[in-house]
Amino acid sequence: MGRREDKARLTRAKLLQAAERLIVEHGYEKVTVTDLVEASGIAKGTFYNYFSRKEDLILELSKQHFASIAHQEIDLGQTATENIQQYLVNFMTVIAQAQVELARQWLRYVAVAEQQAKWQFDTRSLKRLFQQLEQAGKLTATSVNSDLADALLTQMYGLILLWCMSPTEHDLVTATQQFCMQHLEDLIAPYQLAAGSTK
Repeated sequence: MGRREDKARLTRAKLLQAAERLIVEHGYEKVTVTDLVEASGIAKGTFYNYFSRKEDLILELSKQHFASIAHQEIDLGQTATENIQQYLVNFMTVIAQAQVELARQWLRYVAVAEQQAKWQFDTRSLKRLFQQLEQAGKLTATSVNSDLADALLTQMYGLILLWCMSPTEHDLVTATQQFCMQHLEDLIAPYQLAAGSTK
């Protein structure tokens, strides 16, 4: 049973690696399931043991790339604003490192996916950070249930869209840092607790 599970994990990993490489090289629309299984060295029918459709790869690649920041721990020595800025910069760094073609597919997935799974994954990850900050006495409890996560991610996705449109003219991480310096404190202010305050 253990060997079977190991083989399944390896096969799934091969599919995801092939998907990312082919999407970056050729674009998502030009990549077929046949291309994926041939690049992975597996039978075509095997693909559907792991993914219901080609589109499901986009969400899984997103989860894979964002796994490290989805569980980012706060720095108790920093303010809520500093912690959130670090999260957003890390979030955008992952996207920049993934390359523009994959980022375009993440945008497309968010825009057309019926279940909004990518957007929900991103908001849950950010709200988890808010919960940590609330437990540390740095944000009010209302921050978790507010529209703050949606507002911040809307801004981030706007920056991603600009970058995807003109990748040579925009630096995603620098643009995020500038946004945070100019706007983040004001956005967080209604939810931020002063040192020594109680919730």
